[in-house]
Amino acid sequence: MKLTEAKLKKLILETMNEELIQEVAKGPQDLPEDVYVKVHKWNRRIVVLFTDANGQQIWPANFDTGEDNLVYGDVSFYENDPRGMPCDGSSIIAVSEVADGWGPFLYDIAMEVATMRTNGLTADRNVVSVEAQDVWDFYSQNRPDVKQFQLDDEHNSLTPEDEDNCGQYMARSTLGSTSWSDSPLSKRYTKEPTILNQIRDKLIWEL
Repeated sequence: MKLTEAKLKKLILETMNEELIQEVAKGPQDLPEDVYVKVHKWNRRIVVLFTDANGQQIWPANFDTGEDNLVYGDVSFYENDPRGMPCDGSSIIAVSEVADGWGPFLYDIAMEVATMRTNGLTADRNVVSVEAQDVWDFYSQNRPDVKQFQLDDEHNSLTPEDEDNCGQYMARSTLGSTSWSDSPLSKRYTKEPTILNQIRDKLIWEL
Protein backbone atom coordinates (compact mmCIF):
# COMPACT_ATOMS: atom_id res chain seq x y z
CA MET A 1 0.00 0.00 0.00
CA LYS A 2 1.41 3.36 -1.01
CA LEU A 3 1.82 5.72 1.93
CA THR A 4 0.75 9.13 0.66
CA GLU A 5 1.61 12.37 2.43
CA ALA A 6 -1.99 12.74 3.59
CA LYS A 7 -2.05 9.21 5.04
CA LEU A 8 1.29 9.80 6.75
CA LYS A 9 0.02 13.01 8.37
CA LYS A 10 -3.12 11.21 9.52
CA LEU A 11 -1.05 8.38 11.03
CA ILE A 12 1.22 10.82 12.86
CA LEU A 13 -1.79 12.74 14.20
CA GLU A 14 -3.49 9.57 15.43
CA THR A 15 -0.29 8.48 17.19
CA MET A 16 0.08 11.88 18.84
CA ASN A 17 -3.55 11.82 20.00
CA GLU A 18 -3.12 8.34 21.51
CA GLU A 19 0.01 9.41 23.35
CA LEU A 20 -1.76 12.54 24.59
CA ILE A 21 -4.69 10.51 25.94
CA GLN A 22 -2.26 8.20 27.76
CA GLU A 23 -0.35 11.15 29.19
CA VAL A 24 -3.24 13.27 30.48
CA ALA A 25 -5.91 10.68 31.32
CA LYS A 26 -6.88 10.74 34.99
CA GLY A 27 -7.77 7.81 37.19
CA PRO A 28 -9.26 7.00 40.62
CA GLN A 29 -5.98 7.94 42.30
CA ASP A 30 -6.34 11.49 40.94
CA LEU A 31 -9.79 12.18 42.43
CA PRO A 32 -9.60 15.09 44.88
CA GLU A 33 -10.80 14.31 48.40
CA ASP A 34 -13.94 16.43 48.04
CA VAL A 35 -15.01 15.11 44.60
CA TYR A 36 -17.43 12.20 44.23
CA VAL A 37 -18.96 10.29 41.33
CA LYS A 38 -22.74 10.04 41.09
CA VAL A 39 -24.64 7.58 38.90
CA HIS A 40 -28.37 8.20 38.52
CA LYS A 41 -31.22 8.19 36.04
CA TRP A 42 -32.53 11.46 34.63
CA ASN A 43 -34.89 12.14 31.72
CA ARG A 44 -34.60 8.67 30.10
CA ARG A 45 -30.82 8.69 30.45
CA ILE A 46 -28.27 7.21 32.82
CA VAL A 47 -25.92 9.98 33.94
CA VAL A 48 -22.41 9.62 35.36
CA LEU A 49 -21.12 12.90 36.80
CA PHE A 50 -18.79 14.54 39.27
CA THR A 51 -20.42 15.91 42.42
CA ASP A 52 -19.64 17.10 45.92
CA ALA A 53 -20.22 14.89 48.98
CA ASN A 54 -23.92 15.85 48.96
CA GLY A 55 -24.44 14.72 45.37
CA GLN A 56 -24.60 18.25 43.94
CA GLN A 57 -23.12 18.53 40.47
CA ILE A 58 -19.76 20.25 40.06
CA TRP A 59 -19.93 22.80 37.24
CA PRO A 60 -17.07 24.16 35.12
CA ALA A 61 -16.90 27.27 37.31
CA ASN A 62 -17.59 27.92 40.98
CA PHE A 63 -20.74 30.08 41.17
CA ASP A 64 -19.61 31.79 44.36
CA THR A 65 -16.01 32.64 43.49
CA GLY A 66 -16.08 32.53 39.69
CA GLU A 67 -12.97 30.35 39.70
CA ASP A 68 -12.65 27.48 37.25
CA ASN A 69 -13.08 23.96 38.61
CA LEU A 70 -10.38 21.54 37.50
CA VAL A 71 -12.67 18.52 37.93
CA TYR A 72 -16.15 18.60 36.44
CA GLY A 73 -18.18 16.82 33.84
CA ASP A 74 -20.86 14.31 32.99
CA VAL A 75 -21.37 11.49 30.53
CA SER A 76 -24.88 10.21 29.87
CA PHE A 77 -26.31 7.38 27.80
CA TYR A 78 -29.59 5.85 26.69
CA GLU A 79 -30.15 2.21 27.57
CA ASN A 80 -31.48 1.65 24.05
CA ASP A 81 -31.29 3.48 20.75
CA PRO A 82 -33.70 6.48 20.74
CA ARG A 83 -34.35 5.83 17.04
CA GLY A 84 -35.40 2.27 17.69
CA MET A 85 -32.48 0.35 16.17
CA PRO A 86 -31.62 -2.84 18.09
CA CYS A 87 -27.83 -2.20 18.21
CA ASP A 88 -27.31 -5.68 19.70
CA GLY A 89 -28.84 -4.51 22.97
CA SER A 90 -26.16 -1.94 23.71
CA SER A 91 -26.57 1.46 25.34
CA ILE A 92 -25.98 4.61 23.29
CA ILE A 93 -23.94 7.63 24.39
CA ALA A 94 -26.14 10.74 24.58
CA VAL A 95 -24.20 13.74 25.88
CA SER A 96 -20.76 14.33 27.36
CA GLU A 97 -18.96 17.39 28.69
CA VAL A 98 -15.88 16.75 30.77
CA ALA A 99 -12.85 18.66 32.04
CA ASP A 100 -9.57 18.02 30.27
CA GLY A 101 -8.08 14.66 31.22
CA TRP A 102 -11.20 13.28 32.90
CA GLY A 103 -13.12 12.09 29.83
CA PRO A 104 -11.70 8.53 29.72
CA PHE A 105 -12.40 8.11 33.45
CA LEU A 106 -16.11 8.95 33.13
CA TYR A 107 -16.39 7.01 29.86
CA ASP A 108 -14.92 3.97 31.64
CA ILE A 109 -17.54 4.22 34.37
CA ALA A 110 -20.35 4.75 31.86
CA MET A 111 -19.18 1.66 29.97
CA GLU A 112 -19.05 -0.38 33.17
CA VAL A 113 -22.58 0.69 34.16
CA ALA A 114 -23.86 0.03 30.63
CA THR A 115 -22.27 -3.43 30.68
CA MET A 116 -23.98 -4.21 34.00
CA ARG A 117 -27.41 -3.06 32.78
CA THR A 118 -27.39 -3.75 29.02
CA ASN A 119 -25.09 -5.26 26.41
CA GLY A 120 -22.35 -2.66 26.65
CA LEU A 121 -21.92 0.83 25.22
CA THR A 122 -21.53 2.36 21.79
CA ALA A 123 -20.91 5.89 20.57
CA ASP A 124 -23.59 8.45 19.71
CA ARG A 125 -25.02 7.36 16.37
CA ASN A 126 -25.34 10.89 14.99
CA VAL A 127 -22.66 13.25 16.33
CA VAL A 128 -19.24 12.40 17.80
CA SER A 129 -16.72 15.15 18.48
CA VAL A 130 -13.11 14.78 17.35
CA GLU A 131 -12.05 14.44 21.00
CA ALA A 132 -14.61 11.68 21.60
CA GLN A 133 -13.54 9.92 18.40
CA ASP A 134 -10.01 9.80 19.81
CA VAL A 135 -11.32 8.18 23.00
CA TRP A 136 -13.21 5.49 21.07
CA ASP A 137 -10.18 4.87 18.88
CA PHE A 138 -8.06 4.48 22.00
CA TYR A 139 -10.54 1.92 23.38
CA SER A 140 -10.36 0.02 20.11
CA GLN A 141 -6.57 -0.01 19.78
CA ASN A 142 -5.05 0.22 23.27
CA ARG A 143 -7.36 -1.17 25.93
CA PRO A 144 -7.10 -4.96 26.38
CA ASP A 145 -9.46 -4.65 29.37
CA VAL A 146 -12.21 -3.45 27.04
CA LYS A 147 -13.91 -5.97 24.75
CA GLN A 148 -15.26 -4.83 21.39
CA PHE A 149 -17.98 -6.36 19.24
CA GLN A 150 -18.83 -5.45 15.66
CA LEU A 151 -22.27 -3.99 14.97
CA ASP A 152 -24.01 -4.29 11.60
CA ASP A 153 -25.52 -1.40 9.65
CA GLU A 154 -29.11 -0.60 8.70
CA HIS A 155 -28.97 -2.84 5.62
CA ASN A 156 -27.67 -6.14 7.07
CA SER A 157 -24.39 -5.64 5.23
CA LEU A 158 -22.49 -7.97 7.59
CA THR A 159 -25.04 -10.45 8.95
CA PRO A 160 -28.56 -11.53 7.94
CA GLU A 161 -29.92 -10.98 11.47
CA ASP A 162 -31.54 -7.68 12.45
CA GLU A 163 -30.56 -7.80 16.14
CA ASP A 164 -27.11 -6.28 15.59
CA ASN A 165 -28.27 -3.55 13.20
CA CYS A 166 -27.36 -0.03 14.27
CA GLY A 167 -27.12 3.36 12.60
CA GLN A 168 -23.64 3.76 11.11
CA TYR A 169 -23.76 7.37 9.91
CA MET A 170 -20.73 8.44 11.96
CA ALA A 171 -18.70 5.37 10.97
CA ARG A 172 -19.34 6.13 7.31
CA SER A 173 -18.54 9.80 7.85
CA THR A 174 -15.10 8.95 9.19
CA LEU A 175 -14.08 6.01 6.96
CA GLY A 176 -16.45 5.93 3.99
CA SER A 177 -19.20 3.61 2.83
CA THR A 178 -16.92 0.69 1.93
CA SER A 179 -14.78 0.59 5.08
CA TRP A 180 -17.18 1.83 7.76
CA SER A 181 -16.87 -1.42 9.76
CA ASP A 182 -13.20 -0.60 10.46
CA SER A 183 -14.25 2.46 12.45
CA PRO A 184 -14.23 2.16 16.26
CA LEU A 185 -17.56 4.01 16.12
CA SER A 186 -19.15 0.99 14.42
CA LYS A 187 -18.75 -1.29 17.45
CA ARG A 188 -20.12 -1.83 20.93
CA TYR A 189 -17.85 -2.19 23.96
CA THR A 190 -18.03 -3.94 27.32
CA LYS A 191 -15.92 -3.62 30.44
CA GLU A 192 -15.72 -5.25 33.87
CA PRO A 193 -16.51 -2.88 36.80
CA THR A 194 -12.91 -2.34 37.89
CA ILE A 195 -13.21 1.44 38.25
CA LEU A 196 -16.52 1.19 40.12
CA ASN A 197 -14.88 -1.22 42.56
CA GLN A 198 -11.99 1.18 43.12
CA ILE A 199 -14.19 4.19 43.90
CA ARG A 200 -16.77 2.56 46.17
CA ASP A 201 -16.05 5.08 48.93
CA LYS A 202 -16.51 7.97 46.48
CA LEU A 203 -19.56 6.57 44.66
CA ILE A 204 -23.09 7.91 44.99
CA TRP A 205 -25.29 5.24 43.42
CA GLU A 206 -28.92 6.15 42.71
CA LEU A 207 -30.08 3.48 40.27
